[in-house]
Amino acid sequence: MNYICKMKRLKEIMLMGLIIAAVAVIAATCNLIRLYEYEKAKTLDIVRTCAENADILEITSRMESNEKASQAFVRLNAFMEMAQQKDGRISGTEHSDTIQTSLASLLRFGLEFSEGKYNTNFRVLDSIFMAELNRHGLFPSFAAILPFDSVPATQESMWKTELRTTPNARTIRYEVYVSPLQGKVLSRMWGIIIPFTLIIVVFSFLSLYLLRIIKRLRTLDQMKDDFTHNMTHELKTPVAVAYSAADSMLRYYDQSDESRNRRLLNIIMQRLSHLSGMIENILSMSMERFNSIHLNVESVKLKPFIEEISGLIELKAGKPVNIEIDIPDDFAVNADSLHLGNMISNLLDNAVKYSGDSVSIKISANNCSLVITDNGIGISKEDLPYIFDKFFRVSSGDRYEVGGYGLGLYYVKQITKLHGWTIMAESNLGEGTIFKIRLKEDENG
Repeated sequence: MNYICKMKRLKEIMLMGLIIAAVAVIAATCNLIRLYEYEKAKTLDIVRTCAENADILEITSRMESNEKASQAFVRLNAFMEMAQQKDGRISGTEHSDTIQTSLASLLRFGLEFSEGKYNTNFRVLDSIFMAELNRHGLFPSFAAILPFDSVPATQESMWKTELRTTPNARTIRYEVYVSPLQGKVLSRMWGIIIPFTLIIVVFSFLSLYLLRIIKRLRTLDQMKDDFTHNMTHELKTPVAVAYSAADSMLRYYDQSDESRNRRLLNIIMQRLSHLSGMIENILSMSMERFNSIHLNVESVKLKPFIEEISGLIELKAGKPVNIEIDIPDDFAVNADSLHLGNMISNLLDNAVKYSGDSVSIKISANNCSLVITDNGIGISKEDLPYIFDKFFRVSSGDRYEVGGYGLGLYYVKQITKLHGWTIMAESNLGEGTIFKIRLKEDENG
């Protein structure tokens, strides 16, 4: 019970850790998105500053050739050069954006007053705008300043901001477009993105690993429960039979009826012997026990040996069983006869239990292998890789009710390994199963 509580506690801790880590990753992702939006807004501010500078420089380029405005232009230009900061904004006041926009409005007003009209040269404006962007470390593939409500053909993929000036009490609005500058934005975030990406990779790996452990623990719990259930059922039957026989002798003991007493005692002995064998098999399943087993290897003629085992299987089957043996009469293997018999009995017993109303089994052998083929219900591809695992039982339909506790094929696997052999299985549902034991050539007779 303590072990079960610990396992459940471990799973709860793992799940809680995964949930907390997932929440932390989601929160970090949201913060990273907000940081990206903040950096994008800062980049658009730089774009807007470049557009404002380009607007002023485009105006001044035309004012240089205007005699009426040249004197004012010289004074304004000197002021701009003295007041301009490294980022291109007007310094000396916290309202520099307002001063810069107002300066552009005054220049427009002066130009319009001197010329009687105002027309922006957008070709020159775009050229100056691109140069300003490059000067600020931005290198978009496309940049343009267009009249309001005029959009480029590729507007959907462009970044956009707005530029406004107010000459002569009239508001002039421009749409400012640049090709996306994600590279510039992300370059400012590498110090956060790289560690975050590493955290995500490590978290994903640990999550998958922990989920695999949890799944495996759940499978082990299920196998343990199945084993306990099956073992209890298997042990209860011989105990109940022996108990009934002993109770009958005690309640209705008749000293004169020797045949009855002997029959009941034989039943008790058989059930106790069967019970002892099951307990021994359970104890034998530990790897330490297997490693300490000493094989009594001898030459075993395989055909008569298997014929004897097959006869016993046919007698206790309870349904028609046909076992065909295709083995040369003089073929022999070097093996421990006790464990070899148990191994073959397990395979034949499974073939009988997991079959229909009639059973057909073929056993063949040569210098390389021993093959047992049946016409049973077969094993699914999902279950086939696990049939030699300790306590594993195929749970498909009513066949799960067949007696056993998932140790037979595990025992077979361990005995073949002790002999230096290998075993493999091939099967499909509804098509039967083939067990192939590959033998060492130097152990064949």
